[in-house]
Amino acid sequence: MKSATLSTVGAPCNLPGQIRALLPAAKGSLREVRKPCIRPNCRACKQGRKHLCFILQWNDGKRGRCAYVPLSLVADLRKAIANGRRIERLLSQAGAQMVTEVGKRRQEHCHEMARQ
Repeated sequence: MKSATLSTVGAPCNLPGQIRALLPAAKGSLREVRKPCIRPNCRACKQGRKHLCFILQWNDGKRGRCAYVPLSLVADLRKAIANGRRIERLLSQAGAQMVTEVGKRRQEHCHEMARQ
């Protein structure tokens, strides 16, 4: 019996297609915040309501990062983040499936060796 490699065992055969269907994808979190503006007589700021804006937060290695997101991109970015989370779930499931498959193949190999 040939030994199977991790690249060929247990991974769903259409995983790349499933991932491709979920692109564009992003990782991070989108936060809605209210910030004051620079205008000295702004009515919203004086009343404490401030101005709505969105911030994307993500980790770059060990360091946390954030960036302002224009309102025109918020809907697309929310969808990309949701797609990124779906891709992470798919990869987790594929990893678990690989481990299960490798275990089954080892068990089969052990049974074959015991019969000889």
